[in-house]
Amino acid sequence: MLTGSKTLRRAACSLVLLLSSCAGGLAQTASTSAAPNLAASNLAASMPLYAAFMAGNYAAGTGHDHEAAQFFDRAYSLDPTNPMLLHQAFVTALLANSPNAPALARRMGNDPLALMVRGNALLASGHNAKAAAVFKAMPPTGVTGLIRPLLLAWTEAGEGQFDRAIARLKQSEATAPFGPVYALNAAMIGELAGREAEAAPLYLIAERAFPAPNLRLAQALASFRARQGQHQAADAILVRMVASHPDLRLALDALEADASRPMVESAKQGAAEAYLTLAGSLDQPQQILLRQLLLRFALRLRPDLSAARLLAANLDMARGQSAKAAATLGRIPASDPLYGPAVVQRAQILAGMGKGAAMVPALEALAAAHPHVSTPIVLAADIERDAGHYASALRLYDQALARLGPNPPGSAWAIYYGRAIAEDKSGHWPAAEVDLKRALAIEPGQPFVLNYLGYSYAVRGIHLAKAQSMIEQALQIDPNEGAIIDSLGYVLLKRGKLAEAMREQIRAVQAAPNDPEVNAHLADIYAAAGDYLAARNQWARALSLHPDPAEAAKIRAALERDDHGS
Repeated sequence: MLTGSKTLRRAACSLVLLLSSCAGGLAQTASTSAAPNLAASNLAASMPLYAAFMAGNYAAGTGHDHEAAQFFDRAYSLDPTNPMLLHQAFVTALLANSPNAPALARRMGNDPLALMVRGNALLASGHNAKAAAVFKAMPPTGVTGLIRPLLLAWTEAGEGQFDRAIARLKQSEATAPFGPVYALNAAMIGELAGREAEAAPLYLIAERAFPAPNLRLAQALASFRARQGQHQAADAILVRMVASHPDLRLALDALEADASRPMVESAKQGAAEAYLTLAGSLDQPQQILLRQLLLRFALRLRPDLSAARLLAANLDMARGQSAKAAATLGRIPASDPLYGPAVVQRAQILAGMGKGAAMVPALEALAAAHPHVSTPIVLAADIERDAGHYASALRLYDQALARLGPNPPGSAWAIYYGRAIAEDKSGHWPAAEVDLKRALAIEPGQPFVLNYLGYSYAVRGIHLAKAQSMIEQALQIDPNEGAIIDSLGYVLLKRGKLAEAMREQIRAVQAAPNDPEVNAHLADIYAAAGDYLAARNQWARALSLHPDPAEAAKIRAALERDDHGS
């Protein structure tokens, strides 16, 4: 079986409510979509308590945050003394950006998330001293203990108490594993106060702690260096960051041009950076919702913080919310330095949803603006190929390979592989075979290429021993891939080794039970073995799995041949 497209896997989400004094809620998973917001609102308004509670759990578990907020708001309104319902109403309101969240936060007492909501609102309106009083009530230990010094320092900076703010972070820097982050924030506060000499050694602490800086650290360091007239040093920091994060290569020129601008120009922007830093530092699967909430806080304080949107989109994907992730990335404007990576990531997400065609013009425009980068044009080619637009795909693959020059990098195997698929599908097998061999020359042992070439030989009834050897080599690298097991079963069928073919094909069906082509190949083996009843049942099973038109036509033709044969 041919393997040509990447599949985006959806992750089931669970409503784990963190940083809270109350217990969390139940969660369920499902693949169906919830009703539109208005319909959910109308439905929620008339629901009894238990129904609203169960609907809220279902909506939360399936990633429909707005609907979950509406259902839990209804449940809480029917039982306003229930602390669990208050907690669930509050957290889902936060996830949905509901206007009810501030009022619910006021009822949550000293719940850390509620304190952050209240403090953020005061900070955003310029009431720094009042915000500090709220943030001081946060626990000084655990996850909240990491961000508490940062929030307090930025409120102090907002009040002009720079000495106090820097001293607080220096003290924290000396005692906590989060120390380099405190040093970085102290440096930014020093710059905000106009104390570049005091900021410089603090920036150096942060720089030395992270040999491969992340995006925001690199931007902060480069910004400081550029505004000190050290433009080459600033560019070198950004180049080092891109070397560790190649997905940001498209942003490099814009980041270099943007480096002379101060990264933080107010207390609320500094607090937004603190929330982003904490969200980026947490990496446990059960912390996904907490990280999303922290990013919402960051974006409320600083809507132009595109790094937070990139991270939020990744977390949306982790919760199985592809459409939401794409929408999150779509809010990054073309004027933003991170626009290029956002377009590529959004196109990848939409391609996984079968909606990538809409992104091809943006990808081609991005490719034209970055003539030395191949990523957007290769992605556009892949999308066009998967859509069956083979002529367009071939044109784009040719352009991508032309950009790589005579000595393509190791990653170029994927471009030759993609072009080979488009050539094969458009009836140019000799050219496809050449490209597949080129891909293997660049990346020997690449399992997808070995499988495609071996299976293609089997389909054509040529080089069958070589085909089997290639497919077996691919299986040594990826032993549980159903498509490759299917290819082995098929080539064994072609070689007349029916018992072995049956064994491998049953294993392929077990690995990919809902793949129509894999099931059809098992039917072919049953028919070759003379078990026509089993073959007909298996072909019928394959048809029920909604194969593409070409595969469906082959299955129907097999059934007709079986009718005439029997």
